[in-house]
Amino acid sequence: MKEIQIFVPDQALKDVNDILKESQVGGMSHYRIHGRGSSKSEEVAVGLGTMRYTPEYNPRTKIEVVVSDDQVDSLIYKIANKLRASDIVGKIFVLDVPIALDIRSNKTGE
Repeated sequence: MKEIQIFVPDQALKDVNDILKESQVGGMSHYRIHGRGSSKSEEVAVGLGTMRYTPEYNPRTKIEVVVSDDQVDSLIYKIANKLRASDIVGKIFVLDVPIALDIRSNKTGE
């Protein structure tokens, strides 16, 4: 099994969710995060609009899914192509999941 972590702007969440549903991925978690990377922050107004500053950290969404090994390549391909066509910037990481345990049933594996 593999865990896929996807870091994208907030507006890309729906596109990724649609792809995961079409691919029959059973579950997904997403988090609102802030981070910095290669993309530039836009200047924002604060207070009554009299001051402006450029934040160091950009808002992002982190999406996590755990899938079988044979689903990884097709999911990454679909997600990357969809987001690339929309000019979305982000990152995808794939990690090994050596053990998965369902707490209620005490079953392990996929």
